[in-house]
Amino acid sequence: MTGMTTPAALPADIEAIIFDCDGTLADTFGAHFRAFRDILADYQVVFEAEFYHARLGLSRYQLLEELKQAQGKPFDEQAVAEHNTAAFLTHLPAIRPIPYTQDILRSHYGRLKLGVASGGQRPIVEATLKTIGVRDMLDTIATIEDSGVGKPAPDLYLLAAKRLEIAPRFALAYEDSDEGIEAAERAGMRVIDIRPFYRTDPARW
Repeated sequence: MTGMTTPAALPADIEAIIFDCDGTLADTFGAHFRAFRDILADYQVVFEAEFYHARLGLSRYQLLEELKQAQGKPFDEQAVAEHNTAAFLTHLPAIRPIPYTQDILRSHYGRLKLGVASGGQRPIVEATLKTIGVRDMLDTIATIEDSGVGKPAPDLYLLAAKRLEIAPRFALAYEDSDEGIEAAERAGMRVIDIRPFYRTDPARW
């Protein structure tokens, strides 16, 4: 995979670190899974942990579209999406910080510019970052509302870099999905895949 570097030391020319949120800074799998499962049950749609785990890099609407195609059962994607935020916020206690990236963020706080580029909805991303105690350490947060385009398109990363006032080549991204890695690479950034260092366990849910 191109654009990779090792987590041992940052390249000397790096001016900013841009993190994905879900699955990278925070293990939100349980909260998201429970929220989707609760809402989709009203449509008699079975939402399985393994199905969700295989599609963690997708935006909410991309995920729901794939679910509809996979099960062939009709449901109102817009309604599910609209109710998802409120449902997610009832499951905040299930969120856990990811030690690997928490250490990186905290060690570079005050030294480098720090941001988030997430395909999630802003209320969910903001609540997640507050829950794990890092919201005030970030210089910018780019979410799906800002770009209108999810990963693997590079838009979110390009927007975060623009807000941080840096050229993408001087940014290092941290990601946990193939779609996110592709997005960062297409934006011209170097990227570290955190999956060798942390993966959530869908069997817990």
